[in-house]
Amino acid sequence: MKQITICLLLAIGIIHHANAQKADTAKKDNTPKVYFIITAGEKIDAFFADKPVQASTIEEFDTYVQTNVKSLRDSWVIITGKPKTGTYDAVMKTLKRNRFKHISTNIKE
Repeated sequence: MKQITICLLLAIGIIHHANAQKADTAKKDNTPKVYFIITAGEKIDAFFADKPVQASTIEEFDTYVQTNVKSLRDSWVIITGKPKTGTYDAVMKTLKRNRFKHISTNIKE
């Protein structure tokens, strides 16, 4: 009986130790993200990587996006504005045409 108890305690101890050593399966992305923040109203105010973008009209914005599309495409885009007014729809069209991946909107009322 003592031998069975000792073997049982050893087996439980080994199993408990093995389960405690498993790696964490939660995948956390702690890398800093680059943001492209756009306010689309009557004119466009944009910031990329905390620096202002020199584009206030839709034509200038299109040119800026097309020339810098490789660095901009993987950034996290936040658009603030009101749909169907000002430059909001044109900015969204430009971003969709250039296949931006991470677009979130903040719609003003």
